[in-house]
Amino acid sequence: MLFTGKFSKEDLKKNKKRFYFIGGLMLLLGLISLSMPLLASFAVETIVGLLLIAVAFSQGWSAFRGFSDGGKPWQETIMAIAAMAAGFIFLIHPVAGVMTLSIILAAYFMADGVTKIIEYFRIREIEGSIWILVSGLLGVILSVMMWKNLFTGAAVIGIIFGINLVFSGISLILLGRGCSKASGDC
Repeated sequence: MLFTGKFSKEDLKKNKKRFYFIGGLMLLLGLISLSMPLLASFAVETIVGLLLIAVAFSQGWSAFRGFSDGGKPWQETIMAIAAMAAGFIFLIHPVAGVMTLSIILAAYFMADGVTKIIEYFRIREIEGSIWILVSGLLGVILSVMMWKNLFTGAAVIGIIFGINLVFSGISLILLGRGCSKASGDC
């Protein structure tokens, strides 16, 4: 529904449950992350390391198949080695992984915030959409905070990730409420 232009009452009815569910889930995960920021930071870092290793195996298998078929998939081979090395670095040196994630999350929060600000102007007639704007502005502010405090410790990721999840969750719940009112299901 969002980013597609016009929306009808049927679209609002269909998507409000999704807004409530995803918003509630994001709110819960945000509160957990805020209550245990160090654990959240290192959990995110470990998951990223494991995903990089999984990508490396996938690309390695693809390169192996390419060589078996008579091709020369050197680019896939190099990317598999790079992904494997990055994954192992994340798992073996978690502080370096957390610092790398700080940079990546800062970029993500900036992109997420700008996208939400743009989306607000498309859906501003729905009650509760102001919270999408607030969430977007908060994402931009958090991004700037991450860039300024890049080396303040591993807890920054968990705290900022938790704050972003809490506000995103609340904004989606309130948008779902606005969809209920707009569709006449109050």
